[in-house]
Amino acid sequence: MQDIHVKAQQSNNRKPLPQSKNNRLTFKYTPSRDGVDTNVLILLHGLGDTLQPFAALGQKLELPQTATLAVQAPEPIPYMDGGCYQWYPSFNMMTGEVLPPGHTEQKKGLLKTRKLLAELIHHLIEDCHYNAPHIFLFGFSQGGVVALDQVLKGEIRNLGGVVSISGYIMTMEENDCQPTLYDGPILITQGEKDSVIGSKTQAEKMFGQVKQFCTSSAQTQLLFFAGKGHSMPASQQEWRAIHAFFASQMPRRNLQLENMADVYEIRPGNGGV
Repeated sequence: MQDIHVKAQQSNNRKPLPQSKNNRLTFKYTPSRDGVDTNVLILLHGLGDTLQPFAALGQKLELPQTATLAVQAPEPIPYMDGGCYQWYPSFNMMTGEVLPPGHTEQKKGLLKTRKLLAELIHHLIEDCHYNAPHIFLFGFSQGGVVALDQVLKGEIRNLGGVVSISGYIMTMEENDCQPTLYDGPILITQGEKDSVIGSKTQAEKMFGQVKQFCTSSAQTQLLFFAGKGHSMPASQQEWRAIHAFFASQMPRRNLQLENMADVYEIRPGNGGV
Protein backbone atom coordinates (compact mmCIF):
# COMPACT_ATOMS: atom_id res chain seq x y z
CA MET A 1 0.00 0.00 0.00
CA GLN A 2 1.02 3.66 -0.29
CA ASP A 3 1.66 6.17 2.49
CA ILE A 4 0.48 9.78 2.36
CA HIS A 5 2.88 12.36 3.76
CA VAL A 6 2.18 16.05 4.29
CA LYS A 7 4.96 18.23 2.89
CA ALA A 8 5.02 21.99 3.53
CA GLN A 9 4.91 23.97 0.28
CA GLN A 10 8.10 25.93 -0.34
CA SER A 11 7.67 29.48 -1.57
CA ASN A 12 10.42 31.77 -2.82
CA ASN A 13 9.50 35.19 -1.48
CA ARG A 14 12.63 37.04 -2.58
CA LYS A 15 13.31 37.93 -6.20
CA PRO A 16 16.86 37.85 -7.64
CA LEU A 17 18.59 41.21 -7.33
CA PRO A 18 18.77 43.29 -10.52
CA GLN A 19 22.33 43.61 -11.82
CA SER A 20 23.76 46.97 -12.84
CA LYS A 21 26.17 45.31 -15.27
CA ASN A 22 23.19 44.26 -17.39
CA ASN A 23 21.83 47.80 -17.71
CA ARG A 24 22.88 51.21 -18.95
CA LEU A 25 20.94 53.13 -16.32
CA THR A 26 22.16 53.73 -12.78
CA PHE A 27 19.73 52.54 -10.09
CA LYS A 28 19.34 51.58 -6.44
CA TYR A 29 17.23 48.53 -5.65
CA THR A 30 15.75 47.91 -2.21
CA PRO A 31 13.92 44.63 -1.46
CA SER A 32 10.58 44.83 0.29
CA ARG A 33 10.76 45.41 4.02
CA ASP A 34 8.38 42.54 4.80
CA GLY A 35 10.48 40.01 2.91
CA VAL A 36 8.03 39.36 0.06
CA ASP A 37 8.89 40.83 -3.37
CA THR A 38 5.55 40.55 -5.15
CA ASN A 39 5.65 44.00 -6.76
CA VAL A 40 8.36 46.48 -7.67
CA LEU A 41 7.92 50.26 -7.75
CA ILE A 42 10.18 52.18 -10.15
CA LEU A 43 10.82 55.74 -8.94
CA LEU A 44 11.85 58.46 -11.41
CA HIS A 45 13.13 61.81 -10.13
CA GLY A 46 12.51 65.23 -11.64
CA LEU A 47 14.74 67.57 -13.62
CA GLY A 48 18.03 68.44 -11.92
CA ASP A 49 17.82 65.77 -9.22
CA THR A 50 19.42 62.37 -8.56
CA LEU A 51 18.14 58.96 -7.54
CA GLN A 52 19.14 59.25 -3.86
CA PRO A 53 16.10 61.18 -2.54
CA PHE A 54 13.76 58.86 -4.40
CA ALA A 55 15.51 55.76 -3.09
CA ALA A 56 14.87 57.11 0.42
CA LEU A 57 11.27 57.92 -0.50
CA GLY A 58 10.68 54.38 -1.71
CA GLN A 59 11.70 53.00 1.67
CA LYS A 60 9.56 55.54 3.55
CA LEU A 61 6.47 54.52 1.59
CA GLU A 62 6.65 51.02 3.15
CA LEU A 63 4.34 49.49 0.55
CA PRO A 64 3.51 45.88 1.47
CA GLN A 65 5.21 43.15 -0.59
CA THR A 66 6.84 45.79 -2.78
CA ALA A 67 10.50 46.31 -3.62
CA THR A 68 11.63 49.71 -4.89
CA LEU A 69 13.95 50.69 -7.72
CA ALA A 70 15.07 54.32 -7.85
CA VAL A 71 16.55 55.16 -11.26
CA GLN A 72 18.84 58.03 -12.18
CA ALA A 73 18.28 59.98 -15.39
CA PRO A 74 20.90 59.19 -18.05
CA GLU A 75 22.11 62.71 -18.90
CA PRO A 76 23.98 65.21 -16.69
CA ILE A 77 22.71 68.74 -17.26
CA PRO A 78 25.43 70.61 -19.20
CA TYR A 79 27.32 73.43 -17.49
CA MET A 80 25.88 72.62 -14.07
CA ASP A 81 27.64 71.23 -11.04
CA GLY A 82 27.60 67.47 -10.51
CA GLY A 83 24.47 65.85 -9.17
CA CYS A 84 22.04 67.38 -11.68
CA TYR A 85 20.50 64.98 -14.19
CA GLN A 86 17.80 65.07 -16.87
CA TRP A 87 15.75 62.42 -18.65
CA TYR A 88 15.82 64.38 -21.91
CA PRO A 89 17.32 67.76 -22.99
CA SER A 90 15.72 70.71 -21.26
CA PHE A 91 17.95 73.64 -22.23
CA ASN A 92 19.26 75.19 -25.43
CA MET A 93 22.98 74.38 -25.50
CA MET A 94 23.82 77.72 -27.16
CA THR A 95 21.69 80.14 -25.16
CA GLY A 96 20.94 78.23 -21.96
CA GLU A 97 17.24 79.00 -22.37
CA VAL A 98 14.58 76.42 -21.56
CA LEU A 99 13.47 74.44 -24.60
CA PRO A 100 9.77 74.77 -25.49
CA PRO A 101 7.60 71.70 -24.76
CA GLY A 102 7.79 69.08 -27.48
CA HIS A 103 11.04 70.43 -28.98
CA THR A 104 12.73 68.03 -31.42
CA GLU A 105 15.70 67.51 -29.09
CA GLN A 106 13.37 66.66 -26.23
CA LYS A 107 11.57 64.05 -28.30
CA LYS A 108 14.82 62.48 -29.43
CA GLY A 109 16.03 62.34 -25.83
CA LEU A 110 12.75 60.87 -24.60
CA LEU A 111 12.89 58.11 -27.22
CA LYS A 112 16.40 57.25 -26.03
CA THR A 113 15.25 57.16 -22.41
CA ARG A 114 12.23 55.05 -23.35
CA LYS A 115 14.55 52.43 -24.78
CA LEU A 116 16.92 52.48 -21.79
CA LEU A 117 14.09 52.15 -19.28
CA ALA A 118 12.49 49.35 -21.32
CA GLU A 119 15.80 47.46 -21.17
CA LEU A 120 15.76 47.75 -17.38
CA ILE A 121 12.14 46.60 -17.17
CA HIS A 122 12.90 43.62 -19.42
CA HIS A 123 15.71 42.73 -17.00
CA LEU A 124 13.24 42.83 -14.10
CA ILE A 125 10.87 40.53 -15.98
CA GLU A 126 13.29 38.07 -17.55
CA ASP A 127 16.07 37.85 -14.95
CA CYS A 128 14.39 38.91 -11.70
CA HIS A 129 11.09 37.12 -12.46
CA TYR A 130 8.73 40.04 -11.85
CA ASN A 131 5.42 39.89 -13.70
CA ALA A 132 4.82 42.93 -15.91
CA PRO A 133 1.45 43.75 -14.24
CA HIS A 134 3.30 43.84 -10.90
CA ILE A 135 5.68 46.59 -12.07
CA PHE A 136 4.52 50.11 -11.15
CA LEU A 137 6.04 53.53 -11.84
CA PHE A 138 6.13 56.74 -9.81
CA GLY A 139 7.56 59.92 -11.30
CA PHE A 140 7.78 63.62 -10.54
CA SER A 141 7.60 66.28 -13.28
CA GLN A 142 10.05 65.17 -15.99
CA GLY A 143 10.14 61.75 -14.31
CA GLY A 144 6.35 61.65 -14.52
CA VAL A 145 6.54 62.35 -18.25
CA VAL A 146 8.94 59.41 -18.61
CA ALA A 147 6.73 57.12 -16.51
CA LEU A 148 3.63 57.87 -18.57
CA ASP A 149 5.57 57.60 -21.82
CA GLN A 150 6.80 54.14 -20.84
CA VAL A 151 3.39 52.65 -20.07
CA LEU A 152 1.46 54.43 -22.84
CA LYS A 153 3.97 54.26 -25.70
CA GLY A 154 6.58 51.70 -24.67
CA GLU A 155 6.90 48.17 -26.00
CA ILE A 156 5.70 46.48 -22.78
CA ARG A 157 1.95 47.01 -22.91
CA ASN A 158 0.73 45.57 -19.59
CA LEU A 159 2.68 47.30 -16.82
CA GLY A 160 0.86 47.61 -13.51
CA GLY A 161 0.17 51.34 -13.21
CA VAL A 162 1.53 54.87 -12.85
CA VAL A 163 1.49 57.71 -10.37
CA SER A 164 2.69 60.95 -11.98
CA ILE A 165 3.22 64.09 -9.92
CA SER A 166 2.90 67.20 -12.11
CA GLY A 167 3.88 65.33 -15.28
CA TYR A 168 1.92 64.53 -18.43
CA ILE A 169 3.02 63.44 -21.93
CA MET A 170 4.78 65.33 -24.68
CA THR A 171 2.87 66.89 -27.54
CA MET A 172 1.12 64.17 -29.50
CA GLU A 173 2.01 63.39 -33.10
CA GLU A 174 0.33 61.20 -35.70
CA ASN A 175 2.99 58.50 -35.39
CA ASP A 176 2.39 58.38 -31.63
CA CYS A 177 -0.72 56.24 -32.14
CA GLN A 178 -0.45 52.83 -30.50
CA PRO A 179 -2.12 49.68 -31.86
CA THR A 180 -2.83 48.59 -28.28
CA LEU A 181 -4.29 51.05 -25.79
CA TYR A 182 -3.20 50.94 -22.15
CA ASP A 183 -5.69 49.33 -19.80
CA GLY A 184 -3.94 49.94 -16.47
CA PRO A 185 -4.60 52.54 -13.77
CA ILE A 186 -3.14 56.05 -13.83
CA LEU A 187 -3.16 58.71 -11.11
CA ILE A 188 -1.90 62.23 -11.83
CA THR A 189 -1.72 64.81 -9.05
CA GLN A 190 -1.05 68.52 -9.44
CA GLY A 191 -1.08 71.70 -7.41
CA GLU A 192 -3.62 74.39 -8.21
CA LYS A 193 -0.76 76.93 -8.19
CA ASP A 194 1.51 74.96 -10.53
CA SER A 195 3.04 77.68 -12.72
CA VAL A 196 5.01 75.15 -14.80
CA ILE A 197 1.95 73.22 -15.97
CA GLY A 198 -0.41 76.18 -16.00
CA SER A 199 -4.10 76.52 -15.26
CA LYS A 200 -6.57 73.78 -14.40
CA THR A 201 -7.94 74.07 -17.91
CA GLN A 202 -4.51 73.45 -19.41
CA ALA A 203 -3.91 70.51 -17.07
CA GLU A 204 -7.26 68.96 -17.96
CA LYS A 205 -6.44 69.33 -21.65
CA MET A 206 -3.14 67.47 -21.16
CA PHE A 207 -4.94 64.85 -19.08
CA GLY A 208 -7.29 64.36 -22.02
CA GLN A 209 -4.26 63.60 -24.20
CA VAL A 210 -3.17 60.96 -21.70
CA LYS A 211 -6.63 59.34 -21.79
CA GLN A 212 -6.46 59.04 -25.58
CA PHE A 213 -3.80 56.36 -25.09
CA CYS A 214 -5.99 54.42 -22.63
CA THR A 215 -8.92 52.08 -23.05
CA SER A 216 -12.37 53.30 -22.09
CA SER A 217 -12.28 50.97 -19.07
CA ALA A 218 -8.89 52.14 -17.77
CA GLN A 219 -8.98 53.79 -14.35
CA THR A 220 -7.55 57.28 -14.88
CA GLN A 221 -7.74 60.08 -12.35
CA LEU A 222 -6.49 63.68 -12.12
CA LEU A 223 -6.47 65.29 -8.67
CA PHE A 224 -5.77 68.95 -7.86
CA PHE A 225 -4.48 70.15 -4.49
CA ALA A 226 -5.07 73.66 -3.21
CA GLY A 227 -2.11 75.88 -2.39
CA LYS A 228 0.44 73.59 -4.00
CA GLY A 229 2.87 74.64 -6.73
CA HIS A 230 5.14 72.54 -8.95
CA SER A 231 6.55 70.30 -6.26
CA MET A 232 6.55 66.84 -4.75
CA PRO A 233 3.63 65.96 -2.45
CA ALA A 234 3.80 67.62 0.95
CA SER A 235 0.27 67.35 2.33
CA GLN A 236 -1.23 64.35 4.09
CA GLN A 237 -4.19 64.59 1.72
CA GLU A 238 -2.04 64.05 -1.37
CA TRP A 239 -0.02 61.23 0.18
CA ARG A 240 -3.25 59.52 1.30
CA ALA A 241 -4.49 59.60 -2.29
CA ILE A 242 -1.23 58.06 -3.51
CA HIS A 243 -1.24 55.34 -0.85
CA ALA A 244 -4.90 54.58 -1.61
CA PHE A 245 -4.01 54.16 -5.29
CA PHE A 246 -1.25 51.67 -4.56
CA ALA A 247 -3.35 49.83 -1.96
CA SER A 248 -6.16 49.32 -4.46
CA GLN A 249 -4.01 48.43 -7.47
CA MET A 250 -1.00 46.46 -6.21
CA PRO A 251 -1.64 42.72 -5.89
CA ARG A 252 -0.69 40.94 -2.68
CA ARG A 253 -0.16 37.30 -1.94
CA ASN A 254 -2.20 35.73 0.83
CA LEU A 255 0.71 34.27 2.78
CA GLN A 256 -1.50 32.87 5.53
CA LEU A 257 -3.48 30.88 2.99
CA GLU A 258 -0.30 29.79 1.19
CA ASN A 259 1.16 28.51 4.45
CA MET A 260 -1.97 26.43 5.00
CA ALA A 261 -1.79 24.95 1.50
CA ASP A 262 0.43 21.99 2.30
CA VAL A 263 1.29 19.48 -0.39
CA TYR A 264 0.18 15.90 0.05
CA GLU A 265 2.89 13.58 -1.21
CA ILE A 266 2.21 9.91 -1.92
CA ARG A 267 5.12 7.52 -1.36
CA PRO A 268 5.33 3.75 -1.72
CA GLY A 269 4.69 2.07 1.63
CA ASN A 270 6.59 -0.83 3.19
CA GLY A 271 3.66 -3.16 3.12
CA GLY A 272 2.00 -4.56 0.02
CA VAL A 273 -1.35 -5.98 -0.93
